[in-house]
Amino acid sequence: MATLSRRRVIQLAGGFALTGVAGRWLTLPEAWAEPVGAPADELSDFLEVSRKLTQRDELDEHLAGALVLASTLALEGFGERLARLKALLDERPALLERSPLDFGDDFTDQETTARQVLGGWYTGVVGSGDQAIYVTYLNALANRVVADKLVPPSFSYGPCGSWRHAP
Repeated sequence: MATLSRRRVIQLAGGFALTGVAGRWLTLPEAWAEPVGAPADELSDFLEVSRKLTQRDELDEHLAGALVLASTLALEGFGERLARLKALLDERPALLERSPLDFGDDFTDQETTARQVLGGWYTGVVGSGDQAIYVTYLNALANRVVADKLVPPSFSYGPCGSWRHAP
């Protein structure tokens, strides 16, 4: 029997591992499935409500789709709650002029939904606790708002590595 070098053994082990992973991935039916997207009408309602809440006309539609899907998974009855919020904002646009966001005692459910939508856009997280779904970090509005001042997108106060030294 031939003696194998340590390098050759590692190459063979890596080849077997790579072959196993590739074979397993190719046999997954999910790999060939169509990507699931948010329904078009729900996405358009979400974007309309989001534009009103964030007061921004330009919102990323791909991120909006991901936020709708995450909200549907993490927040119970999200589609119905979004429709009620949209109807309320169409009927009473003056509610958005209050600071901080306060819809009053009659519309606490819609206010909660509005806060969840805003939270998704600004933090990139939908839901809370064990039900939280992390959708994005770099594209979250909180990071986009400060992107011209903080590099890389973070809550860091200075250039890369500056956190290692006391301010």
